[in-house]
Amino acid sequence: MWTRSLLKNNAKEALRGRYWRSFLLCLLLSFLGIGDVSTNIVVQIRENIDSLDRAINGEVWQGNVTAQDVLSELPTYLSPMILNLVGIAVVVGIIVGLCWNAFLINPLTIGRNRYFMESRQSPAPMGTITTVFGPGYLNLVKVQLLTDLKILLGYFLIIPGIYWTYCYAMVPYLLAENPYLTTRRAMELSKQMMDGEKWNTFVLQLSFFGWAILCVLTFGIGYLFLEPYIQATFSELYAALRAKALAACMSDERELGGFVRH
Repeated sequence: MWTRSLLKNNAKEALRGRYWRSFLLCLLLSFLGIGDVSTNIVVQIRENIDSLDRAINGEVWQGNVTAQDVLSELPTYLSPMILNLVGIAVVVGIIVGLCWNAFLINPLTIGRNRYFMESRQSPAPMGTITTVFGPGYLNLVKVQLLTDLKILLGYFLIIPGIYWTYCYAMVPYLLAENPYLTTRRAMELSKQMMDGEKWNTFVLQLSFFGWAILCVLTFGIGYLFLEPYIQATFSELYAALRAKALAACMSDERELGGFVRH
């Protein structure tokens, strides 16, 4: 049975002598938009959909001015053409954003999880995060994308989205350990591991709120220093749930073979 204090103490121990390496890794990833565990592709997709909805309704968020107000001042024959161009640009932007997340952000997030899991045992090279681009890359892209899409669909009904977010929270860690898991198996195993752990996981996330307030006082710079601690703590959570899964025969060492020792 894990406790928040136990996970955090283990995280601090795992970061001992490796903190600045982990800090640099998180700093580099932050330039790509990869950060706190509370941010994920689901939020970004929903923002893209909201943008498309606003474009369809002709809204431009500049005060109370709308696209119709602007276009009414242009020659009539230009309005349909401009609207078509705006629509095409929005659709292209959404497609590019989805591809960016699916083929780069998600794999690098999984690679980051692998790095922190391996760092629990011994200092892992920063290049660990790029090992996801080897064998199994397309499978983990597919599995994570389908998982995110299911969660996204759940958010249209609100409650299922929140529920599935926690059910499938371990999918990126499972893929970090075994990139060949099928979508169905990754979701199933994550759901089993999170059974009875959803509320505790939420409270674990909430326990960083005080630190987050302090980070706000530093104009957000403090988040960069907090990020390694957060990632190391949630790696400890996965390690605890993984041990539970093996003990309860939800999986075995053929499926979850462990992480590399350096």
